[in-house]
Order: sequence, then structure tokens, then C-alpha cells
Amino acid sequence: MDDYHHRIEYKRRQPGGSLVCEHVEDVDDHGWYIVKGQEWKEHYTRGCAVEYLDRVRAKGGTYVVVVWRDEVRVCTVGLERVRPSRG
Repeated sequence: MDDYHHRIEYKRRQPGGSLVCEHVEDVDDHGWYIVKGQEWKEHYTRGCAVEYLDRVRAKGGTYVVVVWRDEVRVCTVGLERVRPSRG
């Protein structure tokens, strides 16, 4: 295993409030450690999430994005995804 292996879970909130894990991404990335502090980790996670969700053309909605390194939770953020209209 690489030193910077992370697992990113993308959970979308359902109409009743529950969360369903719709996507999982495994990455080798050290970006969470470029700058110290939780604010940077949240910023970096949101950037990664927007890029990934766009790439996979994920459904719109409210997502909870959780980043894991081994069994340690690195960061959790929420974000709203507006799916681009087709045109």
C-alpha cells in the first residue's frame, strides 16, 4: 500500500433524510497534508469531490463526503451538487 492511499466515500442524502453511499473512490494523494489544519483538509476535500462528481456525472443533491486513510477519518464535509443541465 502506498503511503498516501485514501478512500473517499460519497453519500447522498435521500428524501427521508438517510444517507446512501453512491460512489467510492480510492486515491493515492497527499494533498490533504500540503497545508496544516482542518480548514485546508475541508477545502481540498470539496475540490476533489466537485471534480469527481462532475467526472462521474453524479446525481444532484446533498452529499456527505468522507475521506479515510486506513481506518482513520481524515475529513468529512457536506456539499450541494447541482447537476448541470444538458443542452
